[in-house]
Amino acid sequence: MIMNSDNYTILAKYYDAAYSHLKDLTDIPFYLEYAEKYGDPVLEIGCGTGRILLEIAKKGIKIDGLDASPHMLAVLKRKIVTQSSSLPQKINLYQKDMRFFSLEKKYKLITIPFRGFQHLHTISDQLMALRQIKKHLRDNGVLIFDVFYPNFKILEEKMNEEQLDIEWQDVKHTGYTIKRYFVRNKLDKLHQFFQGKFIFRTYENVKMVKEEDSPLKLSYFTYPQMQLLFENCDLEIIEEFGSFKKDPVEICKEMIFVLRKKGA
Repeated sequence: MIMNSDNYTILAKYYDAAYSHLKDLTDIPFYLEYAEKYGDPVLEIGCGTGRILLEIAKKGIKIDGLDASPHMLAVLKRKIVTQSSSLPQKINLYQKDMRFFSLEKKYKLITIPFRGFQHLHTISDQLMALRQIKKHLRDNGVLIFDVFYPNFKILEEKMNEEQLDIEWQDVKHTGYTIKRYFVRNKLDKLHQFFQGKFIFRTYENVKMVKEEDSPLKLSYFTYPQMQLLFENCDLEIIEEFGSFKKDPVEICKEMIFVLRKKGA
C-alpha cells in the first residue's frame, strides 16, 4: 500500500470483520486456483491482514506477504500465531513499499489482489512498481492483479453523501452493532483518482457509542492505459478477465490481468 501507513490504524482494526460480511467478495477461489496452478514460491503484494494469503498457505503452498502498513501486518502476525497448526509452510512477511522493495528471491507467481495497484497514484509510481515486480519474477513466472473498471456515473453521483455499505455484530461486545459508511468527497477526473473516507460507527441498540474514520484514495484506470503501462515495462498479457468467474474483460466490471515478461 502507498497511503501513509498511519492511515491504516483504524482500518486494520475493523478490516477482517467488515470484509467477512461483504457477500460479493469472490476473489479467493480465483487466486487460490492460480497459486495451485503455478506453484510456490508465491509473493502477495498488499497482503494486508492475510484474507487471501492464509487460504493459500493452508494448502501447503509457500507464500510470502508484503505490505507497507505495520498495522495490517500486526493483525496478520497475530493470526499466523493463532492458526499455526493449520499452516504447514512458514510464511515470510515484509513491511515494504511495492515501488521500492528488494528481496533476494524470485517467484513463480506474484499477485496484487483486491485492487492494491489502485493505491498507486502517479504514472511514475505505477511504472516503478511494475518494474520492481518484474525483477522478482522468474523467467516463467506470472504477475496477476485486479483493478475495477471505472463506472463513471457512480464515481460522480452522491458526492459528499454518506453511504452505508456494511454492518455487523461486534463479537467482542454483546449487543453492539458496527456500521461502516463511505463518503466520497473528491473526484479528480484529470488525474483519475477519488478520495473519501470510511466511517465506523458503533451502536449499543440505537445509541452511537463510538465513531472512527479512515481515509481512502484510489486511482482508476482505463483498459488502454493499462496496456500502455504493461508495454512500457516489457510485460505482456497472457490472460485477461472481466470478473473472478473469468467472464470476458469486455463486460467492464473488473479488469484482471495475468502477465509475464515479454518474450518469456
